[in-house]
Amino acid sequence: MVSNQNPQSMQRSLYIMRHAQAEEVHGDLHDKDRELTAKGQQEALIMGTQLAKQGFTPDYIYSSVANRTKHTASLVSDVLKVSSTNVIEEEELYNSSIRSYLSFINQIDASIRTVLLVGHNPTVSYLAEYLSNAEIGSMPTAGLCLLQITASSWGDVGKDSATLLEFIYPEQFSRG
Repeated sequence: MVSNQNPQSMQRSLYIMRHAQAEEVHGDLHDKDRELTAKGQQEALIMGTQLAKQGFTPDYIYSSVANRTKHTASLVSDVLKVSSTNVIEEEELYNSSIRSYLSFINQIDASIRTVLLVGHNPTVSYLAEYLSNAEIGSMPTAGLCLLQITASSWGDVGKDSATLLEFIYPEQFSRG
């Protein structure tokens, strides 16, 4: 049986998320080693819950190698019930530029439809704006942009190749 589902025509979604609130740099603490605060853990769980309510299940979650992004990705993946084998740490997403993120996105396998990237400001905010030509400003901690990719493949993703469908962040959902 031949599938009529052409991978080139599959709709693709890219969720770009800033890590949740992390402790400040202090003493001998290296930036990469910063952990989430209690508030940050709560932010990640709130966002995971909101994504679950929308029925979002990413094919893969890619996070930077920093502790705060790995922990954010782990908490969100737990809520979404994403297999830990599909949560991948990427050195390329730590302390990097839009160009590095684009290079990473352009190499995503064609069979993958939905990706959640967990990274750092200001790059994630700039990336979402660059891809969608939307005004986002500075993403708050655990802020998330849902982009619908309009390019025909991950390899073609670049400037203005996505549409911003939603921009959400924890304060919208916290009871205060």
